[in-house]
Amino acid sequence: MFNEAEVELDVVEEEMTTTQVVKKKPVRKKLPKDLPRETVIHDIEDKNCRCCGNELHQMGDERSEKLEFIPAQVKVIEHVRLKYSCRTCEKIDTSTKIQIAPVPSSPIPKGIATATLLSQIITIKYQYALPLYRQESLFKQYGIELSRKTMANWMMKSATLFEPLYALLQTILLQQNIIQADETTLKVISEDKV
Repeated sequence: MFNEAEVELDVVEEEMTTTQVVKKKPVRKKLPKDLPRETVIHDIEDKNCRCCGNELHQMGDERSEKLEFIPAQVKVIEHVRLKYSCRTCEKIDTSTKIQIAPVPSSPIPKGIATATLLSQIITIKYQYALPLYRQESLFKQYGIELSRKTMANWMMKSATLFEPLYALLQTILLQQNIIQADETTLKVISEDKV
């Protein structure tokens, strides 16, 4: 009567030992089927049996998948605009009219940044919170000297390109019954350098 707690504890311990916990083997998620794939076949050189020397036959294969990351590719696109003039007009007139293909459109006129570069800088800064000074060091890894001041100027100029989209989003936002905002502060490194 006095050792009731001990008796009940023994019963619980017996129940726990009789029921075994079956751990599930971890299952790796399959890699997406739409990713480009490269098959590398590893084969043995000697296809003769080590015991008797007879020729071996293939009985199957064993497959495993590895995920490879290919870093960003940076390239220079050189635009060549051909110039033309008329030989006849050169002989007759005192001035020669030169014809040349128009300058291709660019998000920032006379700048070296393409739309893909600008979208990369903006996405990495705002979606992944990578400051411009870190992006500057990333470009240095590719051997490209691209200052954060230049990238900041590009972002300011790119902002004007988004004004029509901004106005449309503002109109849609103000038509909503409820407006919510994420007012989480963002830590900014303050520097005295210019």
